[in-house]
Amino acid sequence: MSPRRKSRAADFVTEEMPAAPTAPPSVRTKPVRVTLDLAPGDHRDLKRWCNQTAVALDLSQVPLAPVLRLLGQELLANPALADRIRNRLSTQADLT
Repeated sequence: MSPRRKSRAADFVTEEMPAAPTAPPSVRTKPVRVTLDLAPGDHRDLKRWCNQTAVALDLSQVPLAPVLRLLGQELLANPALADRIRNRLSTQADLT
């Protein structure tokens, strides 16, 4: 039996050959999905707020997802709100 031969491609590869060019990392443009578990009471209260807001704005509905998106944007834009949330997080035992 003859010893196993390296693949033919290995015969053409030399150490002097430069590495293949790498593409720069792409910027993500597709939204990122986030899943959030809420306590039933919190969910009920938030949905009630959405329903009351829909009536106040004369809309057929106000979905919860855009409300949470706007809350996230507000958190990032408002340092005082960010500090209040950070302080509340520091006192919570369970952050999950």
